[in-house]
Amino acid sequence: MSDPLLVFTTDLGLSDAYAGVLKGVAAIINPSLRFVDLTHQIQPQNVSQGSFLLGANYRFFPSDAIHVAVVDPGVGTSRRPVLLSTPWGRFVAPDNGLLSGIIKEYIDAPPLTAGMVKPPPEITVVQLTNPEYWRHPVSDTFHGRDIFTPVAAHLSLGVLPKDMGEAIDNLFYLPSPQPKYQEGRITGQIIYQDVYGNLVSNIPAEALPRGTPVQVSIKGQRINGLSRTFNDPDRTGNDPARSGNDPDESSASGLIALAGSHGYLEVASPNTSAARILDAGEGEAIEVRTLSI
Repeated sequence: MSDPLLVFTTDLGLSDAYAGVLKGVAAIINPSLRFVDLTHQIQPQNVSQGSFLLGANYRFFPSDAIHVAVVDPGVGTSRRPVLLSTPWGRFVAPDNGLLSGIIKEYIDAPPLTAGMVKPPPEITVVQLTNPEYWRHPVSDTFHGRDIFTPVAAHLSLGVLPKDMGEAIDNLFYLPSPQPKYQEGRITGQIIYQDVYGNLVSNIPAEALPRGTPVQVSIKGQRINGLSRTFNDPDRTGNDPARSGNDPDESSASGLIALAGSHGYLEVASPNTSAARILDAGEGEAIEVRTLSI
């Protein structure tokens, strides 16, 4: 069998050497390792964004993948370096809420406020306290290079999690914003802006009304109906046969709303940036309202 895949998710960017150095350190420990970058372009220090992208995408990798996740504004402080083992992957990261998008899938009722949570029996957590598997000397400002990546590389060689440190029974959980549901109305907010300027909300696609006309409102703009694709030939998505929307109604700014690949409602603009048109980004309020037929 080949070595497990090592997947990197960081805010290190690509203009500096940091992201490349992680792979070099891993390759010294295990030259046969395979690498994939989920992304190095998380907004700097944006732990919530990292949690969202990691949680939304980790299941697209093999279940034996080892993930190195580094969005670590508290590097060098008392925040704990941890190894989380789940039925679908192992994750080496700071215990600062970055793993919340993973562990929320295993918690029956994720808390609505930040704080410590107790993982269920199917996942285990180890605090990385054994320096035998670190790179030395350890920099106070680059644990991604000196702790997280070396630990992941040693895991790929078969070192057991229990040898990496001490088992712990809690993790820091950072809740994501939750939409509010009222009769005929869902209120949420934008939680991610991708490279195309598409604005991803926290409103699950499965919560959107089906077969009923809807209106999406954001920053004073109203979008009538849901599109199927980014360039839907029948309006940009107002196809009555599919969604029950009026094909003559549309957003004057060319904006569309659709269920995106992340599984959430998105606001986009065909062949251009919705974020630029709206001058909007993470935290912007968005509302879905059911229209009377």
